[in-house]
Amino acid sequence: MSIHLIANLSARGLKEGSARRAAIRELTAGRATLHETSRLDELPVLLEHILQDGCELLILGGGDGTFMSGVSALVRAKELDTGRSHFPIVGLLPLGTVGTVARNFGPAGKPEVLLQQWLSGQALEVIPRPTLRVEARFGAERVERVGFIVGTGLVAQFFDVYEARGATGTGLAARIAARIFVESFRGGPLATRVLTPTPCELTIDGKLSETRAVSLLLGAVVRDLGLSMKVCYRAGEDPERFHLVASSLLPVRLGRRAPLVMLGREIGGEGSVDQLARGFDLRFLEPGGRFVLDGDLFRADSFSVVAGPVLPIIGPHR
Repeated sequence: MSIHLIANLSARGLKEGSARRAAIRELTAGRATLHETSRLDELPVLLEHILQDGCELLILGGGDGTFMSGVSALVRAKELDTGRSHFPIVGLLPLGTVGTVARNFGPAGKPEVLLQQWLSGQALEVIPRPTLRVEARFGAERVERVGFIVGTGLVAQFFDVYEARGATGTGLAARIAARIFVESFRGGPLATRVLTPTPCELTIDGKLSETRAVSLLLGAVVRDLGLSMKVCYRAGEDPERFHLVASSLLPVRLGRRAPLVMLGREIGGEGSVDQLARGFDLRFLEPGGRFVLDGDLFRADSFSVVAGPVLPIIGPHR
């Protein structure tokens, strides 16, 4: 089997001189082609060469941003290669700070152990997994990506705060979320900043919504979005549709619904959206619009999302 591993050297788990980086080099020696990169813009050309080599198993090593960038480049390269009828098997090796997508789709275990199993072909359980195709428009620029979780409103505001404080992982994210929840009951400054609705125009499956602002919008093909937040609890039900949730509730009302999210239940509220969708388009009504795709924050005037290709991804043993 032709195996290629792309390791993002900027991932938290692959610091210079780390034992994990040395272990990955040792494990792949003579068994797989290892590509070490610290620049995600190298991936499109790299994936073209990898597919031309007849890759059968592609392992992406990093965090959610690495997975999104790698899958985006893989889809583009495959679509350019008209002679290739299928995608290689994809393994998501969690080496980043959070790894939300890998935790939803892949088997549990230490990265070195998982890599050893995959390289030796120990009963690989491959499961077809849906994706999202996202097109962002900013001025004259249009950029398309493929990923798994997209959001705006409180999602973008939360990541803005998270990155400003160092983006150190789930511990920091949990502390920020707890403070927002507590403040939401009394209209504290952080809760107000994060939960205040974002003015926008939302079209779902070709129909213009009456919503003119969203405090929360999430579209996902995974159920657990981190910190046990099961906002998109119906994700994965239909490979041709993703779970879309949107709310325009004000901070004091939205914050109180956090326990429902932990239980995987509908947020509800007047004007809320909770459905499986084939696509949506969101246009920001004020400058400086932002959205998050798999943990990466982007600026846009508008963005659209449709169901993306189904990929064969290594999953947990049944």
